[in-house]
Amino acid sequence: MTSFYDDPDAAIERVQADIRAAQERAVKAAEVKDALDRLRGRARSPRGEVTAEADPSGQLVDLQLADGATDLAPRDLAALIVETVRAAGRDAGRQALAVTADAFGAESPVTEHLRGELAGRLR
Repeated sequence: MTSFYDDPDAAIERVQADIRAAQERAVKAAEVKDALDRLRGRARSPRGEVTAEADPSGQLVDLQLADGATDLAPRDLAALIVETVRAAGRDAGRQALAVTADAFGAESPVTEHLRGELAGRLR
């Protein structure tokens, strides 16, 4: 087996291949970031009083209350809002995981890291 420095032409070719692979990973990472930035999870309460939209971090982006929502007791409406927002966050998390797995592979370190992060955050 020859060492890296024994064949300069082969060494240059390996370095160039590594550079191309790194550039391809950078492009893919930028595409994934753009897809995640646009991604929104959505959920609707069972009877439609509350509709929520969340981004992949679980942050609420939009909340809509149907006219009948104000007929609920404040405590019940609050609980319904919280659960619907959580469901929207879980939906966004599932979508983010699918985007990442599609781009990097289901068992890639990036996907595994996101899976672990979501497991702790979106219960």
